Amino acid sequence: MKNPFKYGEVVSGENFCNREQELKEIHKAIKNGYSFWMYSPRRFGKTSLILKAFETLKEENIITIYFDFYNVLNFDDFVRKYSQVLAKALFNWKSNIDKLSEIAYKYFKNLYPKISVDTLGTPSLSLEIQHIKEQEDLKTVLNIPEKFSDNKKICIAFDEFQEIYRIEPFINNWMRSEFQFHKNVSYIFLGSQQSLMEHTFTDMNSPFYEYGFKMNIDPISEIDLTKYIKRQFKKTGQIINDKTITEILSKSRCHPHFTQHFASFVWDMVMEGEDQESLDFKSKWLKRIIAGQSLIFQNIYDQLSENQRKILIAISLFKKDEKLFSNEIRSKYKLPEVSSMTSGIKSLIKKNLIQKVNGNYQIINPVFEEWVRSL
Repeated sequence: MKNPFKYGEVVSGENFCNREQELKEIHKAIKNGYSFWMYSPRRFGKTSLILKAFETLKEENIITIYFDFYNVLNFDDFVRKYSQVLAKALFNWKSNIDKLSEIAYKYFKNLYPKISVDTLGTPSLSLEIQHIKEQEDLKTVLNIPEKFSDNKKICIAFDEFQEIYRIEPFINNWMRSEFQFHKNVSYIFLGSQQSLMEHTFTDMNSPFYEYGFKMNIDPISEIDLTKYIKRQFKKTGQIINDKTITEILSKSRCHPHFTQHFASFVWDMVMEGEDQESLDFKSKWLKRIIAGQSLIFQNIYDQLSENQRKILIAISLFKKDEKLFSNEIRSKYKLPEVSSMTSGIKSLIKKNLIQKVNGNYQIINPVFEEWVRSL
């Protein structure tokens, strides 16, 4: 029987859990032509949420386009890949190929467009210039949506937007200078590195300062996740008790990816005949999950300094009402001086290992947190 829980991939259909309020807010923003940005840790469900919102807007006569920066290699690669995504979404491939070619060659003349047709008769556009380096080339591509919108609303989502700093930091400036004149196009910026996303949209020196508003994405409620887990078990003819669900959600912190991940392992063990009522059931499924990633975690840990390791161990062990910088915690876990702690925390945040939540620090990956706690 197929495991009913999905993780590590975009989820849709009956695997998509709730987010009704977020979907309403996203729909409202898109329909009004507003741009916004959204931060959450990796695997929190941003991509699934946006694609779900796009899917439910198909009948609204709004063109939606999704572009992921994560696998973009460099500036040249971005211009090529983005232009191809735009061409596929905006050009009417059912029209005469000659007419389409005429439009492409007129508008992309400096980029040497090539239109080809595959064996199934599907046309595609590519740019034949060897090296795309000039701002004018990017400007041409960035303005394609507005030029070809035909007064229709267009919404473009950029996933892992903070990757532009790796690809070419000046893309930021060039995007902002063109986007501000787009009347029919709104933009959604998704990111998984908090410091970079906040710098991009809240720092007065950033070109995207106050461009669009921030939309929050919170953990799914325990009530909704409980219903979802029970439903997924039930449709495969299995039962999960309330205690096990509570333990799953406590360890996953209601993080969508890890909730699916943990529930998947529990489902497998129930199918294998493990007794949920046994006292060691929780430790069994936790150990199985940790064992599958221990080599990865050990490699991460080996690359950390002694101070960074001490900080991670302290964060994994202290209670919610305790403060990391308190003298008591520093003494208890033999933590370094405040200045060294501050630099260590900044480094761990930059490595995407910890985050600040409600004034305190937390290891982002709850599986890694359990592994560190076991050291």
